[in-house]
Amino acid sequence: MFVWTAIYIEKQLEDLRDAVLGIADDNQVRCPLKFLPLHVSLKISFDIPENRVEECVKALCDYYRTVGPFSMDVECYELNPGIIWIKMKENDRLREIHERLDSMIEKDFGVARHEFDKSFIYHCTLLTDETEKLQTVYDLIKKTPCPTKIYARSFLIGLSEDGLPGTFRVYRHSHLGSEVSVRDQWEAFDSSR
Repeated sequence: MFVWTAIYIEKQLEDLRDAVLGIADDNQVRCPLKFLPLHVSLKISFDIPENRVEECVKALCDYYRTVGPFSMDVECYELNPGIIWIKMKENDRLREIHERLDSMIEKDFGVARHEFDKSFIYHCTLLTDETEKLQTVYDLIKKTPCPTKIYARSFLIGLSEDGLPGTFRVYRHSHLGSEVSVRDQWEAFDSSR
């Protein structure tokens, strides 16, 4: 079972989300926002045995309860081969969280660091498709206003049986630094998708 974890930011970017969905539909490009809420990825997804999923989710939740809310500065929209994302400026808190997650998952669950984790880019994926199709929509996306600062107040944990794009679903959504659960299942997010 593949596990994914991120900072939830959709409520802060609802207008941007709606604009990106419209651009994706108008230009017929793939949009992961149809399947997952806007989020800032904290590490690459990882595969663990299904019988250890709940143990892993609990370990992630326990860790996030020690992490208080913080802010992230937006660097830019960025077009890379096959993907458009919002790139966040790396800061000490993001780096600390990423390193702690990598260490914990490697030590407690035997998952080696992925090549992408070694020089991780903190980002919020907007669109994925063939690069030549994305160039046109990138020019449209760049005109869409985006805040310069985003606040990390809650986290997401998602699961997928095969780890393929479009198959992940939110399994847990909770506040940072708090034991109060926000929502536990994807259906709570699914009202407009």
